[in-house]
Amino acid sequence: MADLVRSALGPLQWARGGARPPFDTLAAYFDSGCIAAEAARRLCLSVRAFTYRLERIHQLTGADPADPVHRYTLQTAVVGARLLDWRSKEP
Repeated sequence: MADLVRSALGPLQWARGGARPPFDTLAAYFDSGCIAAEAARRLCLSVRAFTYRLERIHQLTGADPADPVHRYTLQTAVVGARLLDWRSKEP
């Protein structure tokens, strides 16, 4: 599980502001049933800003959260990161 989290979410550390904002974006997206408008509301963002974040995640990781195969990998990595408390161990 740790390897999946590292390989799928590790590139998020290169995001401006670190891995936390993109991780929170993915978590909100998956928690809202992959409905961008609902996830944006949960994060107090505009839908445009939220979809920009999703596109940036795609650029960083190479995985498109809108693609079902990539979404499964990313969602599993987010669940694993929560179980491993990955964010608190982030440098």
